Amino acid sequence: MSIKYSDSGFLDGADETKKLSFDVSGVTTGTTRTITMPDANVDLSSVGTPDDNSVTLAKMAHGTDGELITYDATGAPANVAVGTSGQVLTSGGVGVAPTFQAAAGGGKVLQVVQGYTSTNANTTGTTYVDSNLTATITPTLATSKVLVVVHQNGCYTNVITAGMHINLMKDSTQLVEWVKYYGQTSTQINTTNSLSYLDSPSTTSATTYKTQFHRIAGNAAVGVQNNGAYSTITLMEIGV
Repeated sequence: MSIKYSDSGFLDGADETKKLSFDVSGVTTGTTRTITMPDANVDLSSVGTPDDNSVTLAKMAHGTDGELITYDATGAPANVAVGTSGQVLTSGGVGVAPTFQAAAGGGKVLQVVQGYTSTNANTTGTTYVDSNLTATITPTLATSKVLVVVHQNGCYTNVITAGMHINLMKDSTQLVEWVKYYGQTSTQINTTNSLSYLDSPSTTSATTYKTQFHRIAGNAAVGVQNNGAYSTITLMEIGV
């Protein structure tokens, strides 16, 4: 059996049965013949150069959501493995594929939230009550620190025997009792009390910080934001 090939109109869209002809003279009826045509030996030079932007996304092989395409040391296409939320793409240098890694630390401020109030709050009780000063932050990373800066203004006692405690809270957890003082005169006094506290919330959920206060002695009222004094609480997420 012999095979004849004609290059007339090759790949011109004509019926492919016209490209090859078979001479089956001398072949016994029912005899099977296997014809192998290696792809490596097929000359496609006549196809021409594909147009720019001719390969669409729909024609690309499917991958994994979140992967990126890079090139390995030999120049062959390769995948960059999927990272996790909050990671950044980091170069490995020449000959090394980039990877997703945790963002660099170094004490960078990632976000700032501030709460403020000028609403007076007072009590004669010895149980902690809210001061109306509060702020909520949602950390972007569970490894972050939160720097809490408080300026509690208009803190007052009415008589020399009265005293006050002020407390910093994180949600329902007491962080520090940071003010303990007694009045020094029979005349009402107003003071400012400030605090800086570095906390490790270890979460990416919304976290609320606030101050509370109560009376520790005497029968007179104690309070904060007296006469509309302006108090602030500032929360700064610090990447580590």
